[in-house]
Amino acid sequence: MRKIYILLAIITINFLFMGSVYSQSSSNQKTKTIRIAGLQMETTSNIQKNKAVIIDGIKKAAKEGADFLMTPEGSLSGYNSTFNSEELNTALDQVVDIAKNLKVGLLLGTCYKENINGVEKCWNQVRVYTPDGKFLSAHSKTLLCSPIDQPGTGEMLEYEKEQLHTFDWNGNRFGILVCNDLWATPGYTTTPNPYLALKLKQMGAQVIFHAINSGTNQQYKSFHESSAELWSHHLGIQILEVNAAKGLDPINAQSGLINNGKRTVQVSYIGQQFFIVDITIPFKKKINFIN
Repeated sequence: MRKIYILLAIITINFLFMGSVYSQSSSNQKTKTIRIAGLQMETTSNIQKNKAVIIDGIKKAAKEGADFLMTPEGSLSGYNSTFNSEELNTALDQVVDIAKNLKVGLLLGTCYKENINGVEKCWNQVRVYTPDGKFLSAHSKTLLCSPIDQPGTGEMLEYEKEQLHTFDWNGNRFGILVCNDLWATPGYTTTPNPYLALKLKQMGAQVIFHAINSGTNQQYKSFHESSAELWSHHLGIQILEVNAAKGLDPINAQSGLINNGKRTVQVSYIGQQFFIVDITIPFKKKINFIN
C-alpha cells in the first residue's frame, strides 16, 4: 500500500510540474512584442540634413532597445521626385550601414529612383531593412494623390505604383501604407478607394505601419484621424502612424499607436518628436502540451 501511495505522489508531482510548464509556456507564447521607435521629423529637400536627423534617431533607437526605427513619408529624400538619385543612394547606404552596426531595423520613408530599360522611374516608398541590415522589401505608395479638378496629374505623374503585399519578419506579418493609401482623402483622390487597410488585414497583416506627410491644414485633421481609428476598430488591428513635423505649426494627423480604435500612444502635433512603442501581437502558433 505504501508503494502505491508513493507512486501516486510521484504521478501527482509530475502532473503538476507538467501543468506549470505548459502554463508558463502558453503564457510566454500567447503574445510577442516588437519595440518600434518612431521619429516625427521635418522632411526637407536637403538630403544631408535629413540623413543626420535619421542617424541621430537610429542611435536613440539603439539605446532604447528598439527593433526598428520608423520615419515619415519622404524622410530621407524629401517629399519630392526631383532629388539627386546618386546623393540619395549614398546617403541611404550610410544610414543602412549605421543601423546594421547598431542592430536597428528600418521602416524608412523615402522616395527612390531606379533606371529601368534606360528610363528613370521614381517611387514613394517605405523601405524595410531588418536589424541585421538585410533589405526585406518596400511598399510603394499606391493611392497616389491628384487634385480632384485635375485627375491624373500631381503624384500620379511623378511616382510609379507596385502591387500591395505584406512583410514577414521573425514570425510577424505586417503591412505598410503611405499617407493617402489609408485615407483616400476627398479633394486629393481621383481613383476609386481600393480599401488597402482591409486588403492588408485579409492578407494576414497583424499590424499596419502608416508613414505620413500630411501637412498642417487643420480642415483635414478630423477626417485623417477618425479614418485611421475606424479602420483599426473595425479590422481589430493596430496601426502605428508616424507623421512629418512642420516646424512650430501643428500637423493635421497625430503620430502614435492606435489599438482597436483607441489612441493608446499619442505624440505632440508640434515639432520633432522621438517616441517608443511596444506593439504586442497575438501568437498564433499552436502550442502542444509538454510531456
